Amino acid sequence: MSVLLSIDPKTKLLSAKDLSVPLISVITKELRIPELKYETSNTGETEETINSVCDFLQEHAAANLGASLIKTFEPYSDAYNLSPRIYNALFVCDRLADVFYRKANIDDCLKTQLSSWRFGLARILIKFPALLETEENPIFSLVDEICAGQIGWTPEPKRVSQLVVERLIEINHVINSLDSGSYEPFIELKEKWISEQEKQTTRLSSSFERLIKTEQGAASSRYASQFSQFTLHSLTQNKSLPEPICQFLSTSWLNILRCTLLRNEKNQWDKAEELTRRFVLIFSAKSTQNRDSLFGMAEGLVDEMAEITSGVGIETANEDWESIQKQLIMMLQGSPVNSISLNVEDSYINFSNEITFSSEELEKLLNQWFFIKPLDQSSGEVNRLKFSQYFSDSREILWMNHAGMKSMIMSCESFKQHTLAGEIRPIPPCYLLSQVFSETLKGLSKVAKAQNDARERAKVKAQAEVEQLKAAKAQALEEVRLKKLEADKRLNEQRLQVAEKNRLIREQAALKIASELTLGAWVSIVSDKGVENEKFKLVVKINATDKFIFVDKIGLKKIEIKTPELIKRMVKGEIKVLNDGVVFDDTLTRVIGAIRVGR
Repeated sequence: MSVLLSIDPKTKLLSAKDLSVPLISVITKELRIPELKYETSNTGETEETINSVCDFLQEHAAANLGASLIKTFEPYSDAYNLSPRIYNALFVCDRLADVFYRKANIDDCLKTQLSSWRFGLARILIKFPALLETEENPIFSLVDEICAGQIGWTPEPKRVSQLVVERLIEINHVINSLDSGSYEPFIELKEKWISEQEKQTTRLSSSFERLIKTEQGAASSRYASQFSQFTLHSLTQNKSLPEPICQFLSTSWLNILRCTLLRNEKNQWDKAEELTRRFVLIFSAKSTQNRDSLFGMAEGLVDEMAEITSGVGIETANEDWESIQKQLIMMLQGSPVNSISLNVEDSYINFSNEITFSSEELEKLLNQWFFIKPLDQSSGEVNRLKFSQYFSDSREILWMNHAGMKSMIMSCESFKQHTLAGEIRPIPPCYLLSQVFSETLKGLSKVAKAQNDARERAKVKAQAEVEQLKAAKAQALEEVRLKKLEADKRLNEQRLQVAEKNRLIREQAALKIASELTLGAWVSIVSDKGVENEKFKLVVKINATDKFIFVDKIGLKKIEIKTPELIKRMVKGEIKVLNDGVVFDDTLTRVIGAIRVGR
């Protein structure tokens, strides 16, 4: 099972410090894609809205195979008024499916089927987001299992291929109709898929074993024929031999060499090869060569060749051996012989030591899948074939398709040539949906982090601006208050100065009036409420002691007061001087005016 993400269960909010493993539900809430037209006023979701969106996805899944979720919803956007979270969920599933289609190295037909599951995944992300937020996710694990097992799948042969498509459609139906937040349906689907795959593997293994027995026999037969031909071609190249000997080598002896190889007895083959070399050397010898040496090589040669022939179960008539013996004697005696060139066709298998696989190379290649362009260039389609078996004797590769059927036999030399030309290349390990999901999530988390950081910066900036405005406003208010205080202070000082000035003038006026009071002058005592009460008459004025004595109408003494106290009470208005019926205020006003003019 593939591990998608290592997610801290305590992670609930996007953080500017760590967005390496965010929850997908957090991303769908926080992400803002510039291309999407969000309904900014619609941030709330009701259960009714969620259900209606999920019903829409379920209804349109079959008719919009591989279509974009965003584009499918576009004509109905006014009716559904999608919230940012739901909008982002559609975007994430679209991106997940599109990237998977682009990167997954399975057949396009299967990619189309699997990418159409975006409708079901969108339903899950919108209705049951928690199902996509666990470390080991059975949903993606199911798709990963499918992809890993179908890397060699192709639409042909149709009968076998269609079974896989039908199983995918069945799984898609279950995903689209999911009505609970449980993993059980996906676990059951995966177990069922694995069970079916194991049955298929068992069937393919049995047929593969039978096929290998047949193909190994055919490969060994081709090897025996071609290596015998290769050996005889190498030994007779540019040699002229008697015509009967050429006939014998190209027919009977070539078959004897082939049968010797098929017996797979190295000693016998080495002996047969050595006899062939001696045989060709003798019959291609020039007349000037050392006859003694040729006699030594020819001794017992025909008998040994007859023994090899008998050992592989081939019957050769004595007349044939006698004819060869006769030709041999003629060559040794130097008799004139009509020689011709022996043209043995070279093997189509390259038996050079460089044209094979080392054990390390073979270990990497065996059971691997490859993209193979049609070698005859008759079609532009690229095949997906498995390097199923290597026949080391014939240096041939058995290629099989996903249905376990033989596709072709290719020589090692051809494989290396086409690999260098780029016409054969290995299919990389399957690019899994869990990988796409993890990478997509990381990519979107970076976007979300950048947006979150930008929002934080904007928030801090806005707060700073608010604080700055508040500080400026407070400073302005403080300046106004200080100015007002200063103005009030100046006004109070001015008022105090005026009051003090008026007080001094009133005191001077009162002093002047008091000094001019004569006996018989009347004064009035004013109460706290400003009402004049009794009137008193000045009867005594003692300059030496600065004292004034006032009596009432019947002559009783009522007030005895000194000048400072009299002036003080006159200024306060507690005592008013009555002079011929004119009140003190009028008198005081006239005196004050006179004083000011005098100044």
